[in-house]
Amino acid sequence: MMFMVSEIHPFLDGNGRLARVMMNAELTKMGESKIIIPTVFRDDYMLVLRKLSRQSDPEPFIKAMKKAHQFSAMINGEDISAMKNYLSSCNAFLESSEGVLKFQSK
Repeated sequence: MMFMVSEIHPFLDGNGRLARVMMNAELTKMGESKIIIPTVFRDDYMLVLRKLSRQSDPEPFIKAMKKAHQFSAMINGEDISAMKNYLSSCNAFLESSEGVLKFQSK
């Protein structure tokens, strides 16, 4: 669903956001954690999405989404301060030109 909305681009604006909302609705329905694409990971995300679209190569996309899912599953939303500290320690708020996403998976 996420790729379909992203690929077809049915709206003038908000297609990416809507695609991620649809993806997260499906993940939530299955009891999985949502996927957040942090700012530092956005360029990588767009690159693998483009590769899937233009070259029909799903492997980099699947690998990137798995990484984003593992990262997102580690975010604890109970304490806003702890969450901000965790996101900062992972470089989540940086631009992709300023760093890379770093975290320890479970």
